[in-house]
Amino acid sequence: MYFTSVIRFSPEHGRELPYYKIKESFRDVLGRVHTRVMLTPGYLPDLDSDELAQVRRGLTYLMEESALIPGQRRLFGVDPREGCSSKVLGYIDRFWRDILDSGRIDVSRESYDLAERKARRLIDVDTVRHTDAREAGAENVCLQAIRELQLDTFLRREGWSERRIDATLASLIARTVYSPSEWEALRLLRENSSAMELLTGRFGDVPTQREVYAAAPSLYALKDKLERHLCRRTDTLFNLTNRVMLFDLTNFYFEGSKQGSAKARFGRSKEKRGDCRLLVLALAVNTAGFIRYSSILAGNTADPAALPGMVENIIAKNPVSPDPEEKVLVVIDAGIATEDNLRLLREAGYNYLCVSRTKPADVTLESDGRTVTVLDSRRRPITLAQVAHEDGGDYFLRVNSPSKAMTERSMNRQWRERFEMELAKAKDALGRKGGTKDYDKVVERVGRARGRYPSVSKYYRIEYTRSEENPRRMADISWQVAIGEDEAEQRFGTYFLRTNVPRLDEKATWEYYNLIREIEATNRQLKTDLQLRPIHHQKDDSSDAHLFFGMLAYWIVNTVRHKLKQHGINHYWTEIRRILHTQKAITTEADNALGEPVQLRLCSDPTDSAAEIYRALGYNPVPFKRHTIQPPSPPPEMKICSTHEKIPKNESPAGQPHSD
Repeated sequence: MYFTSVIRFSPEHGRELPYYKIKESFRDVLGRVHTRVMLTPGYLPDLDSDELAQVRRGLTYLMEESALIPGQRRLFGVDPREGCSSKVLGYIDRFWRDILDSGRIDVSRESYDLAERKARRLIDVDTVRHTDAREAGAENVCLQAIRELQLDTFLRREGWSERRIDATLASLIARTVYSPSEWEALRLLRENSSAMELLTGRFGDVPTQREVYAAAPSLYALKDKLERHLCRRTDTLFNLTNRVMLFDLTNFYFEGSKQGSAKARFGRSKEKRGDCRLLVLALAVNTAGFIRYSSILAGNTADPAALPGMVENIIAKNPVSPDPEEKVLVVIDAGIATEDNLRLLREAGYNYLCVSRTKPADVTLESDGRTVTVLDSRRRPITLAQVAHEDGGDYFLRVNSPSKAMTERSMNRQWRERFEMELAKAKDALGRKGGTKDYDKVVERVGRARGRYPSVSKYYRIEYTRSEENPRRMADISWQVAIGEDEAEQRFGTYFLRTNVPRLDEKATWEYYNLIREIEATNRQLKTDLQLRPIHHQKDDSSDAHLFFGMLAYWIVNTVRHKLKQHGINHYWTEIRRILHTQKAITTEADNALGEPVQLRLCSDPTDSAAEIYRALGYNPVPFKRHTIQPPSPPPEMKICSTHEKIPKNESPAGQPHSD
């Protein structure tokens, strides 16, 4: 400490005297010099310059020994108060007490602490390094969708532990974002994804192999409860009425023989994989694309055979309203719409709308001859006309699409040429050495050609002529088209929609039927975006759990896409995922101005495209932003000293700043 003074007139003494202030200077942790007025004693006429110097040294010594301001270097090897007069000691004691009582030391200490806090947050850019980067964007969106669907709350009600919930949901997020196998999911969660970190808040926390492999079977064991929970939750979130239901079937093929499977069967593969065994997935979805019912069936289940079970289960979960105005409209494609199934729907209390499997017997249009023109998704015209209604029968709507007619005409020409080429080959073989001439084998060969081109072969009349010399041989094959060109032209681009709802007009009927595209989009996302095919599992329970795990991932994806559609964003999941993959979680390490290691774990800001998605979803765009600083060593114990106490002499580290 030191004295400063200015010459001022003292009314008390009647003359000009020095007016004193006691100041203290110190250096903070950054080396900056701070000066504070510690006390203003005023006029000191009874102290000469030597005594003032003794007071200054005594106060400085007390400040250093008290350690109230840390990091100050000691100036004195011995107590400078030794040998001072009682008058000087009295001034030292009085001034020190006044300084303590005024709180000036606390102000200086606050200034020092503030500088220390600032120094702790200043980074040496030469020491910055980035490590442990992980994907965070898509995982963050999936986690917030899971919490919106209250899957974590549901599992807690089922008695699951927090660790089991976190590990299972992390596996589900990995399934939604990356569509991996269980083994690959384990590596992704360890090295690429921040899913577990977002759930637990701890970097480096990863599910074990047992937890990852148990995720799908554990959730499949709760299939019925989970589906009911998700149906109720999405109905509440999006105010869905479920007045229209879409039924359809799709199948998934296996890699492997699956010899001992009770469900894996050969059937008609929609991916043209006739060489692989299949599983059939029956789905009922609402117009928003949310699954209302699902069932995993044997691979050889025909489309019509699946409907009775679907209707029975849906009625059990959602009783049909007796009010005719509240009846649910079921939309199905022609593959399911057999007469028996339509009768089943009527008896169950449902309305239905489908493509007629056959042309109505009488295609007389309504007497007013009115037609309605609508546009398809590519803005091409389609003509709609109601067929005259017969009492007690269904209502039919004729649909004529010139663009569809053009496509069918081209395909028909191509298939006719190929079918006739097959017939010509079979006929040429009858007169060629080594060719197939056995009657039964020739008929079988023609039958295989019919099977390859069913849409055109049904219009051909084929005649077989046996050899008179050897009836077991084929003598000749002849064929002709059973319908004329004009009749064939009329069939191109024309089909009929069938419903039992009398109040639907042409446009409403067309719009309702086009909702079937939603279930086609569902199948596309399951197979392509979420990569549920092929199935590699060998046990039936594992295969069923695999498909159900994928459907849970679809619930998350459809929740995200449904909310985005409400804001005009119609991306498929693959595009949403690509945009969100630009957001990363990363660890930044550096040293601060105090030389302490600083570690920051934070998430990057989303790009403009990702931010638009976050705004539309109403989700938090930055899942976490935290930092940790290695704590410094504890400060020395503080002690307030008086002039009459014996103060121990502790050596300060060399090179520390000192006070004057």
